[in-house]
Amino acid sequence: MRSLFLFLLFVATALIAQAQVQLQGTVNDAANGEALPWCSISVKGTGKGTVANSEGIFVLTVRVNRDTLVFSYVGYRSLEVPATRLLHDLKVLMEKAGIQLEEVVVHADDDYLYEIVEKCRKKILKDNQVHFAKVYYGIETLTREQPIEQVECYYNGYLNGISVDSLLFRNGRIGCAELDQRYFLTLNSSMAVSQLNLVWKDQRYPSVPLQLTGKILKKAFHLTMEPGDRNLYRIGFQPRKEPRKNFAGSIWIDRRSFDIVKIDLVVENAINHPFSPIYRADRLSEVSISISETYKLNGDFNVPDYMNFTYAFNYLTNRGNQENGNRDSISRRITTHGLLCMYDYDSPFIRPYFTCDPGFDDYRKMSVIPYNPVFWENNRTMVLTERQKQNLGFFASKGLLMNFGEGKYGRDFLTQVHYDSTLYENYYTFWDSSRRLSLNRHLPQNRPYSATKVNGQILSNLYHFEVQLLLDVTGVADSFNCRSYAVFDEKRSLFHLPVDKYTGTFINLYFDLYEIERRKMQQTLDSRRWTALQIDSVYRATVKSAGSAARRYLDEVKSGKNIHGLKRWNDNIKEQLGVDNFVSEHTR
Repeated sequence: MRSLFLFLLFVATALIAQAQVQLQGTVNDAANGEALPWCSISVKGTGKGTVANSEGIFVLTVRVNRDTLVFSYVGYRSLEVPATRLLHDLKVLMEKAGIQLEEVVVHADDDYLYEIVEKCRKKILKDNQVHFAKVYYGIETLTREQPIEQVECYYNGYLNGISVDSLLFRNGRIGCAELDQRYFLTLNSSMAVSQLNLVWKDQRYPSVPLQLTGKILKKAFHLTMEPGDRNLYRIGFQPRKEPRKNFAGSIWIDRRSFDIVKIDLVVENAINHPFSPIYRADRLSEVSISISETYKLNGDFNVPDYMNFTYAFNYLTNRGNQENGNRDSISRRITTHGLLCMYDYDSPFIRPYFTCDPGFDDYRKMSVIPYNPVFWENNRTMVLTERQKQNLGFFASKGLLMNFGEGKYGRDFLTQVHYDSTLYENYYTFWDSSRRLSLNRHLPQNRPYSATKVNGQILSNLYHFEVQLLLDVTGVADSFNCRSYAVFDEKRSLFHLPVDKYTGTFINLYFDLYEIERRKMQQTLDSRRWTALQIDSVYRATVKSAGSAARRYLDEVKSGKNIHGLKRWNDNIKEQLGVDNFVSEHTR
């Protein structure tokens, strides 16, 4: 029996060694045991990696028998740990690098510090290599220690050198609570923070030394050598004047390559900043920003690793009082802590097949791309801290959790928060047998033309329906999970014809045709295992097939005037979807 037990134990261990395993561990200082927040962890020889949270806890999927993890933390010696060791001991201890003070006697003045900074700037400017990476973005917002918002989003990051060109949304979720009978929403800070360019001046942000050269740099900033180590210069900088328009901080530069390794930026009561209130009557004041950006080598190139940041401001809410016509003013100090982490370089997500307005903020994007439980189960990049877990419990009982479950998207998502209807109008309707489309005459593209204007127009210029098939593809081990939706796009549709009793039937039958094709596609994708290229081919064939069916339908029903044609198509749709649009028309 003991031999059998040992044999089974050996087999189980061998299987673990061959498989991908998700490890969760901690990174700590070897001397004092303190957690090392935001420690960078990468898989040696690959672009894969992650970052520990503020408690030093990390999670990463590894191939136990093959992978070696590299732990990097500025001011500490890099550490390589075989993944097999982490199966038995999930606590990683890192030792501080020896501190080295620059010998002042070698330098008669501080000109050499400005030369080092300029060499670093030239190195950054010379790097125009394009990179792709997965991006995790998380923030928590508080006022008077009460949580009012917590956001987690994933993106594909497109980078030029060390600069973030764009973040393309993948999926997200939110917890929030009311503040003074209104929800506080951070609509687009992912873009506001990520698009700070270290080498090009932008009026939306305070200045950074790397944006300046020569005499201008000397005139604007005072540089000092700070304690570093044998591999890094650590240069402190302070603005000589106008501290509200310039960042203070420190920059770590590799002594041999002049690559930037880390930069800390701080400004109090900033004049230039990228934040603004949603409502014109509201005001922001005393804006403080603290940003720490860290970089790493990916192959031969220096790339962003992560950015942790804090910004705070006084938010003055001005609202009308319905009883006396006066305005009530309420001021709160709002503080947001956040992390932007780039990982898995050259292995971006498969983004949802869907086109929406690129100017949408994160909340609007979340309303369009439905919550995907399979995605969240297979992309556990950042471990929530104990405080963040408590925040979610608070939101569940006192506020809202959005995109933590299925069934809420489109209008259902946006109406959970008390949006100003003039500020946020939803243009996307997801197909639902219990909800039929109604023409929105408030949209300018749906305003009726006069009979004279209709007669003088080409019919194709008077109406157009836009329906998209949203396909969400998630990698799961060595296969893919596919979820799909038919979505009516009101913004890109138009209808200037007069409305009659069959108009609703005409529009909904068109929408239903896409739902039929979507179901066929979903059945095909569920039938067997497909590669990413094959899934793409199936999707494109479905879009083409749906477009052909829609054109046949429009040609036969003659813009909804051929009632017999409408009834023939309705019979077909009723058989396949169980929806009778003629009945729905009279009960809408």
